[in-house]
Amino acid sequence: MKKVFTTAFIAMLSLSAFAQTKSDTLVVTTTPEMHCEGCENKIKKNIRFVKGTKKIETSVPNQTVTIVYDGRKTTYADYESAFKKIGYSVKKVKK
Repeated sequence: MKKVFTTAFIAMLSLSAFAQTKSDTLVVTTTPEMHCEGCENKIKKNIRFVKGTKKIETSVPNQTVTIVYDGRKTTYADYESAFKKIGYSVKKVKK
């Protein structure tokens, strides 16, 4: 019985290790610049559909869009394309 519990415990630990995903962060500025809540909403509503996107934060005062995503599922080029579809071009902000 002890062997069964030990095996089950090890199996659960290994599954939780596989469930964790690596997250990458991308910070970009947009052209044209965001100037209102409508701009922020347009970006958030459309960019969230890029495969692998986990979180999007926008900042009108800083003129930045911060995207947390799974780098195994998407690339910077995918985001460039998605922004272009809604009328924006993007440029990476150096960290």
